[in-house]
Amino acid sequence: MKKFLLIFAYWLPLTLSAQQHYWQQEVNNTIDVSLNDIEHTLDGFIKIQYTNHSPDTLRFIWFHLWPNAFKTDRTAFSEQMLQNGKTDFYFSDKEQKGYINRLDFRVNGEAAKMEDHPLFIDVIKLILPNILLPNQQVEITTPFHVKLPYNFSRGGHVGQSYQITQWFPKPAVYDSKGWHEMPYLQQGEFYNEFGSFDVRITVPKNYVVAATGELQNEDEKEWLLSKGQEIRTKEQVSRNKKPQTTNHKLQTTNYKQIFSDKETKTLQYKQNNIHDFAWFADKNFIVNHDTVQLISGKTIDAYSFYLPEENSPWKKSIQYIKEAIRFRSSLIAEYPFTTISAVEAKTGITGGMEYPTITSIPPSLSERKLEATIEHEIGHNWFYAVLANNEREHPWMDEGMNTFYDNKFSWQKYHAKVQLIEVKEKFVQQRMPDDVAHTALQTMVDINNDQPIETSSENFSEFNYGLIAYRKTAEWMKHLENYLGADVFANCMHEYYKRWQFKHPYPEDFKKVIEDVSGKNVDAAFALLNKKGMPEKEETKRKTKLAFVFNAKETDKYNYISLAPAIGYNMYDKFMIGAIVHNYNFPPNKFQFVIAPLYAATSKQLNGIGNISYSWYSDNKFQKIKIGLTAARFSTLSGTDSNSNNIFGGFYKIVPSIRFIFKNNNARSTFEKWIDFKAFIIGEKGFDYHLKISDSNYYPSTQKYSTRYLNQLTFNVEDYRVLYPYNAQFQVQQADQWYRLNFTTNYFFNYSKGGGMSVRLFAAKFGYFGEKTSAKNFATYSYQPKLTASIGSDDYTYSNYFIGRNEFDGFASQQIMMKDGGLKLRTDMFQNLQGRSDNWVAALNFNTTLPASIIPKQIPLKVFFDIGTYSEAWSSNPLTSKFLFVGGLQLSLIKNIINIYAPIFYSGDFRSQLKTLSSENTFAKKISFSIDLQNINLRRINRNIPF
Repeated sequence: MKKFLLIFAYWLPLTLSAQQHYWQQEVNNTIDVSLNDIEHTLDGFIKIQYTNHSPDTLRFIWFHLWPNAFKTDRTAFSEQMLQNGKTDFYFSDKEQKGYINRLDFRVNGEAAKMEDHPLFIDVIKLILPNILLPNQQVEITTPFHVKLPYNFSRGGHVGQSYQITQWFPKPAVYDSKGWHEMPYLQQGEFYNEFGSFDVRITVPKNYVVAATGELQNEDEKEWLLSKGQEIRTKEQVSRNKKPQTTNHKLQTTNYKQIFSDKETKTLQYKQNNIHDFAWFADKNFIVNHDTVQLISGKTIDAYSFYLPEENSPWKKSIQYIKEAIRFRSSLIAEYPFTTISAVEAKTGITGGMEYPTITSIPPSLSERKLEATIEHEIGHNWFYAVLANNEREHPWMDEGMNTFYDNKFSWQKYHAKVQLIEVKEKFVQQRMPDDVAHTALQTMVDINNDQPIETSSENFSEFNYGLIAYRKTAEWMKHLENYLGADVFANCMHEYYKRWQFKHPYPEDFKKVIEDVSGKNVDAAFALLNKKGMPEKEETKRKTKLAFVFNAKETDKYNYISLAPAIGYNMYDKFMIGAIVHNYNFPPNKFQFVIAPLYAATSKQLNGIGNISYSWYSDNKFQKIKIGLTAARFSTLSGTDSNSNNIFGGFYKIVPSIRFIFKNNNARSTFEKWIDFKAFIIGEKGFDYHLKISDSNYYPSTQKYSTRYLNQLTFNVEDYRVLYPYNAQFQVQQADQWYRLNFTTNYFFNYSKGGGMSVRLFAAKFGYFGEKTSAKNFATYSYQPKLTASIGSDDYTYSNYFIGRNEFDGFASQQIMMKDGGLKLRTDMFQNLQGRSDNWVAALNFNTTLPASIIPKQIPLKVFFDIGTYSEAWSSNPLTSKFLFVGGLQLSLIKNIINIYAPIFYSGDFRSQLKTLSSENTFAKKISFSIDLQNINLRRINRNIPF
C-alpha cells in the first residue's frame, strides 16, 4: 500500500503538469478556386495538411460546410434570423439560396466517408480511414462547388459584386475542451484553427480583388496602384472644372453595368499564422494605397477598396486605416502582418466584419461612423486574428476588449465616447446623452433585462448582444483598469498578447495573466462576468431639473421633469390647450408620472388625463410588478339650455390598477405573459330634457354626476415573433348586476412576398347576478356584447379615443372601435340588426394585404371579411339569420393606428333593412373609421424594444 501511495504521489504532479501543457492543432491550407460570375458559383479544390498536436488519438474530424447554412429555410442560421425579426432569408427564392456540394474527401489519397451532423446541415463528420495519432499529420483533399447565395449575412453576392467569406470546407477546432463543431449563425462569430494559407483565385480579368494576405502577383499590384492613380487624376481634373449636378441614382446604376472580360487572371495570396481567409471581387472598386511605418521601422501596405460615389467618405479611408494601425500598435503590440485592407461591401449586416488582414465595411456611413467602424474592425487583427478565442462561447473576449480600445481611441482623438447612433435633428441631438450606449445599458440594468457578460453569443437577446458583449465588457475592462492602475493594466495587456498570440485563450487564461503580472487577486472582478448589473455601481444622488419636451443628457446627475405643450380635440370641448408634464427618462424611474391638463375654451372646464405608477423589478417569478392610478375627464355631450346657455355633459374616471408581468427565462424569447387587475370608478353626467312652455320646445339641462364601478381582470399572452405573431387575451368583467367573460385572440399569417393575413377570434359570455329581468336587461344594454361596429356609447370604460362619442350624424358619427364582434358596418339606427346579446356572441375577423401585382406596396390597402353569430339567432323566432357577415376594403395608416373601412358586400339582413332608410344606404355613409390609440404597443412596432 505504501509503495502504491508513493507511486501515486510521484505520478500525480506529472499528470497535472501534462494537463496544464497547452497545445493546439495546425491546419495548413492550399486552395485553388475560380469564380463563375454568370452562375454566381465557385469551383475549388482544397488540400489541408492537418497536424494532430493533441495528446489524443483522432478517429474523425468535424468539418464546417457553412455555405449549407443558406441551403434551406430550416437551418440554424435561418431559425436565428427569424428569432431576430428578419424574414428575408426565410422567404427568399430558390435562386437566392446557396450551398456547397461535389465533395470527395480523401485522406492521404484514400477515400473517406462523411456522416451528417444530427442537428446541423452545415456540419459533417469526416471519418478517418486510419486513426490519427498524436504528433502525426494527414493530408486531406477534396474538390468543392459553391452556389453563392444572395448576401443575407456577411458573404455571397449582390449582383456581380462578390463577398466570399466562410466559403470552403473547414475543420472545426479541437482543443483541450473537446470538439467545437458549430453551425453558421448571424449572431455569433467564429473559432478556427491556425495555420497557413496559399490561395489561388481565378476571376475575369477586369475584376478588382481584395483578399486576406499578401498578393504575390507583381503585375496585379501595379495594376491596382495605377487604377488608384487613374481615379485620383480624374478627381483632380473634376475639382478644376465648374461644379455640375450629379445624379446619384444614375451614377449608382451605371457603375454596375460593366461587362466581364472573357479573359481570366489567377491571383495568388499567401499568409502564415492565420485562421481564416476572405476575399472580395467587384469590377467597380476604386483602390487607394499607402504605407504605414511603425515605430520599429516595420512598413505595412494599407489598401482601401470602395465604390464610386460622389463625395464618398472613403476618400479618407487610408488615413483612418493608418491611424488605427498606429494606435493599436502603440497600446497593445506591433501589428503582426505586413498588409491591411478595408473594403466597402454590402454584407447583409449593419456593421463591419473582420477577417485576418482584411475587413468589410457597409456602404453609406458618415465620415465619423466610417472612421469608428474601420478603427474597430482593424482592431480585430489583435482581438480575433491573433488572440483567437472562441468567439461563439465568449464573445466578450473579442468584441468587448476591442470596444474598450475603441473607447480609448475615440477619447484620445475627440474627447468623446463612440456613439451607437447618429442623430441629425439638432433639437434631438442636443438632448441625447453624451454616451448613448452607457445610458442604454443602464436602462437595461434598471429594468432587469440585462444579461451577464459571460453569455454565449447565441444566448444573448439581439438587443443585448451589442450592448453587453461589446459595451458592458468595455466598461468592465475599464473597471479592471481602475482597480489595477493604468500602468499595471497596460503591462497585463502586453503580457496577455505576448503569451497568447496566435493561440486560443480562454477566460481563465486571461485571468491568470492578470494575476501573474499584477500580483493581485482579481476573483471579485472576474466574478462580475457571471452577474447581471453594472461593473461599477453609481450611487450618485440625482438632482431634479426641468426640461423642455425631454432630456437624456447626464441622467446620472439629473432626474428630469419635462414639460411640453399639448393640444386636444373632441366635438364637445372643441380645441383644448395645455401641457404634458412627465418624468419619463432613460434610465426609467421606478416612480413615473405623466399629467396632461387641458383647458377647453368652449366648455370652459379643465379636462385632461394623468397617470402615476410605481414598478418593482426582480429575478423571481415576476419580471415586473407595476401599480398605477389613471385619471381622465372630458365632455361627451353639449347643448343649449332654455336660457340659451351652453351646457355640457361628460365623464370622469379613476382607475387604480396592478399588473404582474411574468418572468421569461429565455432572454431571446419574444413571448410575454401578464395579468392585471383594474377597478374603474366612473362618474357620468348626462342631460335631462324639459318642455319650455313659451316655445313648446324641449331643452336639455345637466344632471348631477352618477357614479358606477366596474372590476376587470385580464390575462394576456403574446408572442412578438416576426413569423406568425399572435396574442390571446381572456378577460373577466364584473359590475353591480352583471358579469361578462371575453376571449380575444389575434394571429398573423405571413406571406412569402410580404404582407399577410390577420385573423381575429372573439367570443363573449354575458350573465346576470340573480334572476334575469327585463329591467336588468334594459339597465345593462350598453354592456352587452354585440356583433356589428361598436360606437362611442359602447365604450363603457372610456378606454378609446372618440372625436364625437355621442354623434349620430356627420363625420364624427362614422367613427367605430375594434371591439366585440367587430363586423365593420354601423347599425346604430337598427337595434335588431346589431347582433347584441345578453347571453353570448362569437365572431371571426379577417383582413389581408393584396399582392403587389394588384396594389403597390406603398398603398396600404387590404380586404376584410367579418362573420359572426349570437345566442338569440339560434332561438325559435330569430330576428336575423344565424350568421351575419360583412366584407370590403380597409385602408390602414400609421402602423394600423388609423383604419378606414368601406363595406362592399354584407348579409341580406343588412341589405334589406338599409333599403328602408335611404339616408343611411349611400356608399359614403357606410364608410367608417377607427382611431386605435389605445392599441399602441412599442413592441408591436419594434419587437426589439425591451419595454
